[in-house]
Amino acid sequence: MADYYGKTYSSSRRTRRKRSAIGNLIDVVMGVVTIGVATLFILTLIVPRLDPREYNELSTLGLIAPFVYIAQTLLTLYWFLRWRLWVAVPMMLVALSGVFQLSLFYKVELRRVYTEPNLRKQYDRSAMKVLTYNVRSFIDDDGERCIDSVAKVIKELNPDILCLQEMGFSDIADSLFEPLYPMPRSLSRVNLSPAIYSRYPIVRAGRVDTLINFVWADVVIKNKLKDDTIRIFNSHLHTTAIRRDESLFIENHDYLDDDSLSRVRNMINRLAENNKVRAEQADMLKAMIEQSPYPTIVCGDFNDTPVSYTYRRVARGLSDAFREVGRGYSNTYRGFFDMLRIDYVFATEEFEPLSYEVVDSWTLEQAVKGRGENADTVLVRRYGNRMEAPTEEQLREAMELQEGVEEVERGVKYSDHYPVFVRLKFNRKTN
Repeated sequence: MADYYGKTYSSSRRTRRKRSAIGNLIDVVMGVVTIGVATLFILTLIVPRLDPREYNELSTLGLIAPFVYIAQTLLTLYWFLRWRLWVAVPMMLVALSGVFQLSLFYKVELRRVYTEPNLRKQYDRSAMKVLTYNVRSFIDDDGERCIDSVAKVIKELNPDILCLQEMGFSDIADSLFEPLYPMPRSLSRVNLSPAIYSRYPIVRAGRVDTLINFVWADVVIKNKLKDDTIRIFNSHLHTTAIRRDESLFIENHDYLDDDSLSRVRNMINRLAENNKVRAEQADMLKAMIEQSPYPTIVCGDFNDTPVSYTYRRVARGLSDAFREVGRGYSNTYRGFFDMLRIDYVFATEEFEPLSYEVVDSWTLEQAVKGRGENADTVLVRRYGNRMEAPTEEQLREAMELQEGVEEVERGVKYSDHYPVFVRLKFNRKTN
């Protein structure tokens, strides 16, 4: 009997040792991962302050910042669950050091507001509607032109100021957008690419010769007391030069293959070199903004995340519409795991942001038909639950509505960017 209990005790002790050894090994591996993630987290806080022309490859960290923040949070929770406070507490302090960076990507709703989407919400008539959209030369993912679908998107949003990037041919744009502005004023436009369309009269316009994809326009807003002139900048900063197949290479985790290291290195080098170009462009754009004699709105595709020198340089002293009135997570680029916000609307202090929306298919569907019903439920909503068989006219009406929604959805999805729709209230300064 004694031998039996002795053997049982010995076996139990060996099992505990084995489990302890495995646990210690896991802790060692997780410790190495933790050090790496914490280092990357700290670097993402520093990177926006570093000029890419001096700190080359470090400037590419902005692309992975959201993933680093998520990993930092998960590892902090892991060490608390493991009750390793000597690791968990420092990790928590590191995470808290970047809490003010959170609003660059995610706006926490401390109080849940159950309201209709911003696209349908009613605002004061004086609110200025601004839309910025990289339309990728009106070419969809299959290489087909989708001009009509883009027109439907813009018609639904009905902006007062329309900033388009990768416009393509101006004659296409003229025939496409002139009918979309039914207001009595004649449509004014900067005849350049990217393009600025305005319901307000454009009195001056031009571009910076050293910035090919950079235009500006001075528009006059007529008010009861006096007319006000504001300046609009529309900019498409230098490309990242990452091709569609390379984006899929990252999204599909193909970089884990043994022979992919050289390809990853090549992509990082190109990103770093292009970051230098955008840094130069950002300096020039900021100088133009600071020299503007008028209240200013800055729109465009910056091809850079909020964790970048480019963003910090341009946004300093301006309000970022998303950080002011956005909700939840914001991504404007269709690709790279749908994690990147690279299209922006900034404004000087005279403008008060009222709403911000990245117009994906769901939000636009709500704007078009209210709740997202199919044709059958549209009929019920319009004609009641007790209706008999619908007439041909009623059925045609419902189907047209449904088809309109589907076409608008295609218009949102065809580009590799989403439209960014912002409402701004202009508050005139009083001397």
